[in-house]
Amino acid sequence: MCTSIFTVTKDGKYLLSRTMDFSFELDTQPVYLPREHSFESVVDGTEYVGKYGVLGAGTEIEGLYTVADGVNEKGLSMAELYLPGEAYYAEDSKEGAINLAPHEFITWAIERFATIDELEKELHQVHLVAKSAPLINIITPLHWIVTDRTGRCVVIEPLTENLTITENSVGVMTNTPNIQWHFSNLHNYLHVRPKQYPPVKFGEYEARAFSQGTGTMGLPGGYTPPERFVRAAFFKEHIKQAENETEGVSNAYHILSTVRIPKGIVVTADDREDFSQYVGTMCNTSLTYYYTSYENYQIAKVQMTDELLQSTEPRMFKVQKEEAFKELN
Repeated sequence: MCTSIFTVTKDGKYLLSRTMDFSFELDTQPVYLPREHSFESVVDGTEYVGKYGVLGAGTEIEGLYTVADGVNEKGLSMAELYLPGEAYYAEDSKEGAINLAPHEFITWAIERFATIDELEKELHQVHLVAKSAPLINIITPLHWIVTDRTGRCVVIEPLTENLTITENSVGVMTNTPNIQWHFSNLHNYLHVRPKQYPPVKFGEYEARAFSQGTGTMGLPGGYTPPERFVRAAFFKEHIKQAENETEGVSNAYHILSTVRIPKGIVVTADDREDFSQYVGTMCNTSLTYYYTSYENYQIAKVQMTDELLQSTEPRMFKVQKEEAFKELN
């Protein structure tokens, strides 16, 4: 599951936001990975050393830090989402290639590239191999949404042995099917609009709307990837554009509230609850990460300061996992 959106404010701030929907409790927290952070690929043991500091959401298991989304100090933002049934991975490593497990790709890319153009030039060298991710112990079928400070937004998908990169002019991504399918599916929703439809006559009888909202009749309301994609695209397209970053973050949370999954609403075939464990928003202009957990709607904020960039060790930022209320009396 998961839904991601890319939005722009009137003063030129770029925001990449996502829900993390999963049936396995990930216990994710905001995390900072320092410059020269390194990891060894589970594919062939090659050590990869990063160049840039990264703020995102991730986990730490026995000293190994992973991220599911984040922004680096140069303003490159990424988020990984599921692509079950369509993600293609090789069974073995390839000589002369950059051999990575699927869950390692985001860390490899976000720690080393400043722009999408830089990443695109090396993408042909990447060879994804079917290796399990830690904690969940499964081979994760993934695709990635990527943005940078130029305002470019793309989707990277492992549909064949070579990764494909697609310009994301809609600025939305969910899950299977692939991104081109979702673009085409929008043709089915040309009738959906914010404006009220006028009365219609049937013979001499004039049918009038019961109330406001007739323009949104036909907007899908379920939680399948196609339904979430259409809903997110509609709300993103028509919400009043934010003036600045603060309003932009608020807009992102309003849009994603239409696809955020409460516990008990989506139940898997093996009776597990798939729900929105957190919402993260990255501003690749101010280098700020915003985070809310399922349990607490208060937005937490971490910014990539000069002091943080001087850190040489990864750092987890613990957020309160209980609802916080502002007392007024």
